[in-house]
Amino acid sequence: MKKIKLSLVLMVFLLSLTSVIAANDAICTVYITGVGCPACAQEDPIILDELLKEEPNFVVVEYEIYKEQENGQMVMEYDSNYNSGFHIPLIIFGKEDFSVGVGPVRRHAREAIEKGSNYCPLPDGSSVAFDGLDLTSLPAKPKIWRGERILIKTEERGNNALLRELLITENLSAALEGINFVIIKSSAIAISGRSIYFDNAIELDGWIFQWNGESIGAITPAEEEEPVQPQEFEQRDGLGFYKVFIIALADTVNPCALAVFILFLIGVMSYDPKRGKKILSIGAAFVTAVYICYFTYGLIIVKFWQVVQALTTVRLALYTILGAVAIVLGVLNLKDFFWYKPGGFAREMPIGWRGKVKKMMLGITSIKGAFVMGAFVTIFLMPCTMGPYLIATGILSTLDLIKVIPWLLVYNLIFILPLYGIVLGVYFGLKKVEDVSGWKERNIRKLHLVVGLIMLFIGVAIIFGWI
Repeated sequence: MKKIKLSLVLMVFLLSLTSVIAANDAICTVYITGVGCPACAQEDPIILDELLKEEPNFVVVEYEIYKEQENGQMVMEYDSNYNSGFHIPLIIFGKEDFSVGVGPVRRHAREAIEKGSNYCPLPDGSSVAFDGLDLTSLPAKPKIWRGERILIKTEERGNNALLRELLITENLSAALEGINFVIIKSSAIAISGRSIYFDNAIELDGWIFQWNGESIGAITPAEEEEPVQPQEFEQRDGLGFYKVFIIALADTVNPCALAVFILFLIGVMSYDPKRGKKILSIGAAFVTAVYICYFTYGLIIVKFWQVVQALTTVRLALYTILGAVAIVLGVLNLKDFFWYKPGGFAREMPIGWRGKVKKMMLGITSIKGAFVMGAFVTIFLMPCTMGPYLIATGILSTLDLIKVIPWLLVYNLIFILPLYGIVLGVYFGLKKVEDVSGWKERNIRKLHLVVGLIMLFIGVAIIFGWI
């Protein structure tokens, strides 16, 4: 009996010794990234998946700053004490020991792993060995990765010794014996370009712990229930059709677009008032050209936003900037409802351009000419229709470019549908061009009111995180 007890004590001692050795040999780093950052999409799978599986002692303290905006402060703090800059992806091993961007991050990580153990660099400029790191004192909302395990901070509390043990122990059941926790359904962990999945998950005091491998079914936990997900899983996940629809709607009723199209119809009908049937094909060619050009502009603007967002300070302020722009546009359009003046900046085509555009419209004589003119006239449309488009593309820029395409197709379809409707109305004789033009002039203030209210709603919704 004494031999059995001695063996159990020895086993516990060896397991504890193994954990201590693993903690002391940890190669600890801080990794700052953002889900949706194109450069991060090339580095995240290597740092947060490949290298963790290759090196069991590699420990990554991750701060994701796009979906978890509270982590944005960490960029400032690390730059203040490490002079690490404001670009991501950023990996930090110590003072004057960091790298940023595609390529240098992964190379630096591999070199650090080859060197061996590394202290964890803290935001205040100090560093501490992993076995002495107080995980519960880490600021903001970090994720701590080791091997095929992850700890996700949800609240400002927790048992530091237990948390560190969960990352390094070979016997999770023993570590959790007598601990209050809840078995939950594991959640996909979003990284740039993909997600990482785990087999098991539990929720315990202030943290979520997920891992691959054997479950802990032998332990009787509290009653199993669905998890209360951490905040990062709730913010701006998915865009939703209604969000794109609302912003596109503001462009759809834009007086500027309607004015340009009416000028086009007047030009076509003035050239040959009797060619009512041909108006369908010519009008469709014109509107299709507008659709194609605006779609192309959208891709270019999205790419611009993505490049700009490589500067984390810009990315952190992006939603605030977009919301402020929307509110300003809303106020300007409401001003036009109460005190209308033709040619308002960013709301209507400047007065000086209208004569030139009308003159060009009078020269349209064919379907090919209508298509070319539709493409060309978008240059005149941009100043007064780009407000909502800039906001929509700014929101879409958090997606990969390939995923942006369907959203831009839908947005621009909504934008040009009223123009196609006007063509069909004139073609079938339901309305004359003069009727459409007169309706627009009589209701110009109401159109500005609608646009203004929509833009104000969008701005407030963006500022408060509703979209």
